Amino acid sequence: MFVQIENVRIFYEMDGDGIPVVYVHGNFASSKWFEEVMKIDGIRTYALDMPNFGNSDRIDSISIEVYANYLWKFIESLKISRPILVGHSLGGAVTLKCVVDHDAFSGLILVDPAPADGLKTAENLYSVLESFKDHPELLEFSLASTMPARKEKAKALVNDALKMNPKAFSGNARALERYDYSQNLRDIKVPVKILWGSLDPIVPKESLEKMARMIPNCQFEVLDGIGHSVIVESPKKFIEIMVKFKDALHE
Repeated sequence: MFVQIENVRIFYEMDGDGIPVVYVHGNFASSKWFEEVMKIDGIRTYALDMPNFGNSDRIDSISIEVYANYLWKFIESLKISRPILVGHSLGGAVTLKCVVDHDAFSGLILVDPAPADGLKTAENLYSVLESFKDHPELLEFSLASTMPARKEKAKALVNDALKMNPKAFSGNARALERYDYSQNLRDIKVPVKILWGSLDPIVPKESLEKMARMIPNCQFEVLDGIGHSVIVESPKKFIEIMVKFKDALHE
């Protein structure tokens, strides 16, 4: 399905009925990453392709703030009332910005998110990011490294990854270096759950523990034997966490 926001077509999937949950993917990703966690009893799930990703239109501006603005307008356009936001990796920064800017959510789950003060990519890796455009086998290998508990899944995700705006192959990494929301964390009023896989090769545990300490109502959970992407590596485990989080909100 598509919704049009400021002349930009945004693709999304929707399933189920109940409490709304909006899934926001990471870099080199799309709504497809959530396909195994869309059907959850008592929940209506939404998974969008952010602009520059998947089947959504490309845009010229690349920043966490711009992506967060499109996410907010997506939620407004579909009249999704007080959803739980789930942000994975880069999507963690996007959802965090949305929660900081708008008092309109029931809760926030961050799955191996980019830290609140940004995520630095080593300068020598930018040429590698650019090389993915012409070498899908390298991109598939890179995706597989983020999901060590289920590496074979990367093959099904690489085609969507290659749909990304060519400018975003480096541009998204630059965007992840430019923001810092750490001063806003103490003002977050909704319950927050931060998940970190013990095999995550991208996001340092210490950064997320520090982040969790700064958010008033936040739980930090380590997932043993999981990498950067529990939503793909262990959908069943993620659904259990999601249901528990949802039920706690309504006790």
